[in-house]
Amino acid sequence: MFLNHFFRPKAVAIVGASNDSAKIGRQVLDNIIKGGFKGKVYPINLKEKKIAGLKAYASLADLPLAGRLIAADRRIDSAGRGASTGQTAPSSLLVLIVIPAPFVLDEVKKCAALGIKNIIIISAGFREDGQTGKKREEELVKIAAENKLNILGPNCLGFINSHYNLNASFGQAKREKGNIALLSQSGAVGSAALDWIKDKSFNLGYFVSLGNKAVLDENDFLKYIAQDKNIDLIILYLEGIKQGKEFMALVSRLVKRKPILVLPAGSSKAGRQMVRSHSGALTGFSGAFHAGLKRSGAIELDSLEEIFNLSLFRSEDWQSRGNSDLYLITNAGGPAVLTADEAGRQGLTLAGTQDILGDAPAARYQQAINKTLARSEVNNLLVLLTPQTSTEPLKTAEAIVAAARRFKNKTIMASFIGGQTLQSAKELLNKNHIPSFDYPEEAVGSFKHLSSYRALRSNIKPYNNPEKIKFKPIINTDYAFSFQLLKKYGIPVVKVRQYEESELNSYDYPAVLKIVGPDFLHKSDKGGVVINLKNPVDLRRAALKLKAANLRALKKENNYLIVQPQAVDFQEIILGFKRDASFGPIMMIGQGGIYTEIFKDFCLAVSDLSIAEAHKLIRSLKIFPILNGARGQKKYDLEALARSFINLARLANEHPEISELDINPLFVKEKGIIAGDVRIIL
Repeated sequence: MFLNHFFRPKAVAIVGASNDSAKIGRQVLDNIIKGGFKGKVYPINLKEKKIAGLKAYASLADLPLAGRLIAADRRIDSAGRGASTGQTAPSSLLVLIVIPAPFVLDEVKKCAALGIKNIIIISAGFREDGQTGKKREEELVKIAAENKLNILGPNCLGFINSHYNLNASFGQAKREKGNIALLSQSGAVGSAALDWIKDKSFNLGYFVSLGNKAVLDENDFLKYIAQDKNIDLIILYLEGIKQGKEFMALVSRLVKRKPILVLPAGSSKAGRQMVRSHSGALTGFSGAFHAGLKRSGAIELDSLEEIFNLSLFRSEDWQSRGNSDLYLITNAGGPAVLTADEAGRQGLTLAGTQDILGDAPAARYQQAINKTLARSEVNNLLVLLTPQTSTEPLKTAEAIVAAARRFKNKTIMASFIGGQTLQSAKELLNKNHIPSFDYPEEAVGSFKHLSSYRALRSNIKPYNNPEKIKFKPIINTDYAFSFQLLKKYGIPVVKVRQYEESELNSYDYPAVLKIVGPDFLHKSDKGGVVINLKNPVDLRRAALKLKAANLRALKKENNYLIVQPQAVDFQEIILGFKRDASFGPIMMIGQGGIYTEIFKDFCLAVSDLSIAEAHKLIRSLKIFPILNGARGQKKYDLEALARSFINLARLANEHPEISELDINPLFVKEKGIIAGDVRIIL
């Protein structure tokens, strides 16, 4: 997308500007003026002649658009570099539309007719507002595509570009330029984060309220912001991702240069319902979303609170500083214990704790801090303080600031636990950019995210979509054919024979009898699996019983009985995938058998798996210790299991017509694996 003129327009027009300060159109206009925007500002209002001291125009068509506003025969890319194209560039006018939804499309059509390419639709009343709104947004998307329009929203707050002195929103922010970009699908979450950033002495580079993302989405803005050298940190609150594979490709390359932190919404059933009603943009969520985020290299946040505890994420703290061991200095035992507990939960090593006792003045803190940081093995220090009789909060904060200046190559955090008596000390820490937290658990959680980012910077591999159509589409998901497909991809399968009463003596015993076909995707739930059949008599008796119970279903030729030899000495695993519309095949591995959905011991990943990643997923399963020979028991063939998972991922990538595939159970033995059952859905 061509977004340079979008973020750096030469003029701004506000359709719906007003003299009424209570109306959003006036609030947006005031923010543009107060923000120090250097370009022309045009209020658009049918009745008013003057608004906020500026000449008002009745229509976009009345604006002086010729000459100086249209940059002809020149195109400026997202990095600000000029290049001759021989084509007329998009208009350098940005239009904000703040009028009732039924009138918005007419204004967008006017923009298209006038050659205006960059539009913000703040108005609500689109996809989030029922069928009428949905049709309105569909028409908006059509107009944008036909005229190559860049549209932010609808149903959004607008955007802020502090480096260009442009607050094209009705959100409040400081004018100071900063290094953070915040993209939020929720206007309320964005407003709250803007307010927090002011309080924490952080400065903002960009704020983008994504709204419904009818045309421009997070990928478009990430591409642009990624090129801005002023931005060191990107934070996103997302309620949906339309183009998950593009997101993974983009972010997996970008995170090598700057961290991207994402707070996803809609993970729970209730949350998904609320997302639908809020923005109507639920795509690629739950397991697929989390797997996609992990693969992209983005740091996933668990709560809104974590957005407000990211003071560690400044560019000077990103560099890998040896190990991620955390050291602690405290004047109180209780908070130290809580810190140790949280470090354990986060999988961090609390390498050393120094309790300098409750009567510690600032001088004792200073001595302990300097002595600890002077040790070569100490890279990360958290200083805890609780206000007690001898405590000197402000002087202690000054000692921390001085230590941070002296030991610039080390990460120093503080958690001053308390209220009013600590306020001036906390303000000093924030002013000097010392990561400061109200509670030690917050400090540990934030440090965990930072250490995770440090680790992945050097390890993340760019995502390249592995999906490709290599074979003719499968049109037959017959049970026996499904096993043949697995064999084709190097996944060993159990011997499968259709049941024939005349061949009772030729089957391998003990045997398993199953009823298979389209009506029996969940065979066990329907009593369609009989195990431990020791001889022909047992098998015939079980077959007669199954036939009697399923007479109607067995009249269909695609439903029938099959016989398999019963496996022995194994662990049951489930392998599978489900194709997500946004992120592609989402691979699953976990504890198999009939209790898979009860124990929920499984891991998810996108389908560009390597053998190392497959082993890593296996190690993260709760059943892994058993597979690995816990308590001196037999060790199962983990290499064969990992190879089968890789082969299944290849199958998923080469057969886009398959929407779901489950191998359950996959029998893992001391040597080798065997697929015991398979289900394919096209």
